[in-house]
Amino acid sequence: MEAPQEKLKITRTLRASRQRVFRAWTEPELMMRWFVEGDADMTRCDIDLREGGTYRLEGLVGDKRWTIWGSYLEVRPPERLVYTWTWKHDAGLGESEGDTLVTVEFRDRGSATELVLTHERFASIQARDEHTQGWNSCLDRFERVVA
Repeated sequence: MEAPQEKLKITRTLRASRQRVFRAWTEPELMMRWFVEGDADMTRCDIDLREGGTYRLEGLVGDKRWTIWGSYLEVRPPERLVYTWTWKHDAGLGESEGDTLVTVEFRDRGSATELVLTHERFASIQARDEHTQGWNSCLDRFERVVA
């Protein structure tokens, strides 16, 4: 049984169609507009959106580099994505201790979409909490991109 600290779950209701929300999550041009927090910048966004495909995101926080990469395990447009997530940060945030797992569900709610993000398999409570803060910051930007 997994320990509670290994998992975070965030739910947001967005005023946009499920197709629009899914596209913003998976198209590099749109993703580069929201997938950063604070004063960070994304400098690279490569996405091979298919089961077995990979992605690689890179950017800067000040003069410190961050990189996130993984593989898509499940791709069901516009309903669900499941992918591995490995990270390395020079910005004092450390490095993952192996793959974590991200599941994003896009639920149709009429003229809105309920987004349910689950990120699990963290090595520590600290890593989970840092990612909770990061995801919430990114999702605040995401809401503006899909609005």
